[in-house]
Amino acid sequence: MLIRQLKYFYQKDIEKKYDKEKLYVKAYYLHHLLDYFRETRFDINNIELIFQKFLEEKVVIEFSDIYGKIFNFQNELDELFQFLREFKQELYDDLKGDYLLGLESKDKSTDKNL
Repeated sequence: MLIRQLKYFYQKDIEKKYDKEKLYVKAYYLHHLLDYFRETRFDINNIELIFQKFLEEKVVIEFSDIYGKIFNFQNELDELFQFLREFKQELYDDLKGDYLLGLESKDKSTDKNL
């Protein structure tokens, strides 16, 4: 199933002329990585371990077409991992739902005004 999704999103990149940036492929990996952060039994504060286990347990990095041509997405994963390293605190805040607390207090203050 995951390889079928990866092939689908790679095809979407080609159709939309994003094949150089592989935007759909990166979104595919990000979606699955965020799910992995939520479902993993490993300490999410050890981001390097999470990246390593994600690669081992969750995703496919490459596939080949019917002609034997190999499509490898290690560079896209490296870019994604580097981005998340740079914005690690924001990632953890979102994963922990800290932004939801701000929304709840805004909702309560508007409720009082009604």
